[in-house]
Amino acid sequence: MSERTSAYTALVEHLAKVKYAFVCPSPETQGRVVEKRTSTPSSAEAKNAQDFFGWNLPCTRETFVSIVPEAVSERLLRAGVITSNNNKYRSTVRVSNFYLPHVPRRDLDSSSLYYIHSSFPAAADAVFFGPDTYLFTSWLQTAVRHLPHAPTSIIDVCCGSGAGAIHLARTYPKAQVLGLDLNPHALSLGDVNAHLAGVNVDFHESNLYAAVPQALKSSGIDLIVSNPPYIAATTGGKALPIYADGGADFGLGISLRIVEEAIEIVSATGVIMLYTGVAIPTAEPAYDALLDKLQRIKGIELLEYTILHPDMWSEEIGQGAYADVCRIQVVGAVLRKQK
Repeated sequence: MSERTSAYTALVEHLAKVKYAFVCPSPETQGRVVEKRTSTPSSAEAKNAQDFFGWNLPCTRETFVSIVPEAVSERLLRAGVITSNNNKYRSTVRVSNFYLPHVPRRDLDSSSLYYIHSSFPAAADAVFFGPDTYLFTSWLQTAVRHLPHAPTSIIDVCCGSGAGAIHLARTYPKAQVLGLDLNPHALSLGDVNAHLAGVNVDFHESNLYAAVPQALKSSGIDLIVSNPPYIAATTGGKALPIYADGGADFGLGISLRIVEEAIEIVSATGVIMLYTGVAIPTAEPAYDALLDKLQRIKGIELLEYTILHPDMWSEEIGQGAYADVCRIQVVGAVLRKQK
């Protein structure tokens, strides 16, 4: 175990003991909360673990040692997880609950499972976690409805730091699970998060399925899942972080490639589960471009198409590529080879 992984392990063990809880919001929400907190001197610094590891507020050494025991804090500082400058301590990551809490009855096996992801604000290679991730992992629980048997091979493509892959590795512990992504920073944190969850996931830097072993491609993959970037690349004229840029077709470019290339490697009884966002035009509020395009792809059968969130990322609407868009709906599509 690396020094960094050991430091993260010690941190989450401590956070579990003190019943730490933080549900990660959208970047827009996080920004508003942080702006409000930092606008007033009395609330600008962290006072507890949620402030420090959730909202990413700084604090003094005196507060820091009250949040994290000295033995743990020394390991975090050595590993570079925590930085200090002029008696101001900051976390280089955020720590969030992996699953949304189940109320009133919580799943004791997952209530203290945590996920490490990028600090706020996001950089170009940020490791994303947020509302999409919670919806995605929850939706993946429906995979059993479409699988004739427990999968022996699973791929999470555009996996980020692997929330989907880790969830499925916990669900199907006997399966070989691969996490594929272009962002090496995300894959590095993926190894950490898989260790924290107690599962085995093989992470590979890969342009979609390029790094999948040929033997695995030939035998066919039982379950291919993806929560890819789906924001239009030209929104607001700003460069988007890796986790957000979905390319052409109002951000559907990567999503469509994932399906088209998956058909070549999915097994005869396997399924593809795609979670993505669709820009709905103001002029045609009943038109879903993704559904239309999926139905035109040869060789696939659409088993399920569900609107999982009708109005995600509303802050994008009315500007840049979304000037004539009325909403972005998040959908879950389940597909298989046509029989």
